[in-house]
Amino acid sequence: MAGLADALAKKKISNAENLAPSIWLDTGYPVLNKRVSGSYQKGFPLGRMVEIFGPPSAGKTAIATKAMISAQRAGGVAIFMDHERSFDSRLAEKLGLDLDPNRFIFLAPDTFEESMDMVVEIGDTIRSGDFGIDADAPICVVFDSLASMIPKSKWDKESKDYNMNDNTALARATSAAFPTFSQRCEKWNILSIFLNQSRTKIGVMFGDPTSTPGGSAPEFYSSIRLKLGGGKMKDGAGKTIGCETVKNKVHRPFLKCSWDFVFQEDGSGKFDVVGGVIEELKELGVLETAGAYIVWTDGKKYHKASLIQKIEDEELEDELFALLPGWES
Repeated sequence: MAGLADALAKKKISNAENLAPSIWLDTGYPVLNKRVSGSYQKGFPLGRMVEIFGPPSAGKTAIATKAMISAQRAGGVAIFMDHERSFDSRLAEKLGLDLDPNRFIFLAPDTFEESMDMVVEIGDTIRSGDFGIDADAPICVVFDSLASMIPKSKWDKESKDYNMNDNTALARATSAAFPTFSQRCEKWNILSIFLNQSRTKIGVMFGDPTSTPGGSAPEFYSSIRLKLGGGKMKDGAGKTIGCETVKNKVHRPFLKCSWDFVFQEDGSGKFDVVGGVIEELKELGVLETAGAYIVWTDGKKYHKASLIQKIEDEELEDELFALLPGWES
């Protein structure tokens, strides 16, 4: 038995307890944090791959930006790989992203393989202590989007040379790269968020007709997969977004939540965090209701819109969040 113990020690077999996530990055929405991690104050775990997919204008980039902001606030680095060529730094900055080059790295790789190699090189540089920040600082990488990541085998061709094999090139690329990349994420404690589009399968009569580009590897190697959906709000100012954790290896899967994502005049988006938390507290029975009114902590009754306005105007968010079960101030 002693010989086995020595052999395992030489192979550096880790204690299973050390593989549990120790650092979590806030999604910006406590109710979503709860569905993802089991805690209103956690969110996405470092060292894992996450896929967020859904239709256009569902707030995928906004959620990822909130995670990048969380990494920066914890003293870490945010990296954005812009394969769609659609990143707007002005809108991201309005959400709170720090564009300082020591805190934010923006890259626009040509191919899937180039993107993977760049992140590996950056991760190695940061973890070796050569980047100028704490070698253990959080790293959050966002790939926007997986559907737009072009495999090198396709990039090197002219359009007239495309064939049927090019339709599955991305799936083959992810299948080849993700086994190693997922281990790199765990080794260097990197949160990698892959934004992805959703597709509708033709002729599906039963079950979920949606699918995502990139083959099965993203589904397999992602620890968390968030499926977003929803429709326009009645006033046309935004969308009511529904979310389901269709895969979760750090908490119970198949949990759902929703929120309003409101578009501002300048084109930026805003999560109605206060309204969402109020709805959560109503469902939990923490906030009492009296007909169409909500009873606030001061004992007075408010319509939901009036209560949201009061909380935002008087900056009572901390008081609101403190009502969530298990919240630590």
